[in-house]
Amino acid sequence: MRATGVVTPRVAAPLTGWRQRLHVLVRARHPAMVHTTDIATRETMMRVALRSFLVVVAFWWSTTGIVFALERTPATRLLGLVVASALALWGVALVFLERDRDTPSAARRSFLGGAFLWTWAQVTFYGAWIVGPESLRRHIPAQPASWEFAVQAVLSMFWYQLVMLAVLATTAFITHRRANRVGWWTAALFWCVHQIASVNIFLGVENSGRGFFPEPLVFLESYFGPAVNSWFLPFTMACVIAYTLYAALFAIRGRTPGRRQSMMLLAVIGTLSVFELAVLGAPIQLPLWEAFLAVRGY
Repeated sequence: MRATGVVTPRVAAPLTGWRQRLHVLVRARHPAMVHTTDIATRETMMRVALRSFLVVVAFWWSTTGIVFALERTPATRLLGLVVASALALWGVALVFLERDRDTPSAARRSFLGGAFLWTWAQVTFYGAWIVGPESLRRHIPAQPASWEFAVQAVLSMFWYQLVMLAVLATTAFITHRRANRVGWWTAALFWCVHQIASVNIFLGVENSGRGFFPEPLVFLESYFGPAVNSWFLPFTMACVIAYTLYAALFAIRGRTPGRRQSMMLLAVIGTLSVFELAVLGAPIQLPLWEAFLAVRGY
């Protein structure tokens, strides 16, 4: 007899049939290893942090560069959309299949799932596939920041925001009240950081990155603020630093290896976000993606 008020934890039923075959294919592991405990349960926090750093940085650097490179021609843009769409489907499968597993490897795979979905949204926008009607693609004469001008800036990216909100809704629905929600947190965190960076660029930063947009999106530079850092930049950097420390603290104090890995991945995303905001405010050009830009012909 179950005691009143006691919540029985949900236990995932063993997968059978096509679900098991799909699970094994997506996770690229031997069938006998699918439901076993990860060796990573005895990893040190330093190893968890290093692995998280490598996974997040490798994804962030490579996908950003590849998006730049695929803007070279209409054919490469189409190739980028096809590849990104395939990865998005894989991402949905990863988030779905790992949602009940609280292990380090499941956390990393769920992270990749959310990151693949985020990449698809970025490719659809920066590849100029989902930009909106022609009425939004017009240059606006430079003017000081105001609420009316801010509304125009938001409308210029309205279709992209709808796509990203659909991604967030999908991952939230899949992982709702599940053990592993890293995929949702990853997509949500990437989106939040993108919003923060966009607002900073609108208000003004020293290094806004003019010239990186493909031709169909050059109109967005109309909404760039002056090449002077606004008060909003140090404020948002302080907020992101506080979040990063908060996530790192929970990673260190996590009760399970899966929880520690999950929070460490989110802490590394926060660290990269601080770095991105610092680059926006610095009057320097870092050669992070020179090789990709050379392929693009920039």
